[in-house]
Amino acid sequence: MTRRPRKAKAARKPSRESSKTLARPKPQRRDPLDGFMATGARALGLRIDKAWMPAVRGHLQVTLRHGGLVAAFVLPDDAEPAPVFKA
Repeated sequence: MTRRPRKAKAARKPSRESSKTLARPKPQRRDPLDGFMATGARALGLRIDKAWMPAVRGHLQVTLRHGGLVAAFVLPDDAEPAPVFKA
């Protein structure tokens, strides 16, 4: 009598619960603008209430985005920075 080969056992996937308990908590990333706002406020001697921080961050993001658009605009070398009026 010949033996039949054994079936390979399927590898068990860890349950979701056990993988959550083993996973390390992700460190919270600090927004680079937070440090920029804190340093700027300190340099100017300003105190910014924490309730206003999201609004300040939003305005700063818009300002930096607009500055990036202006900086990316290529001007010819002979362009004047402003109209020149001669009398």
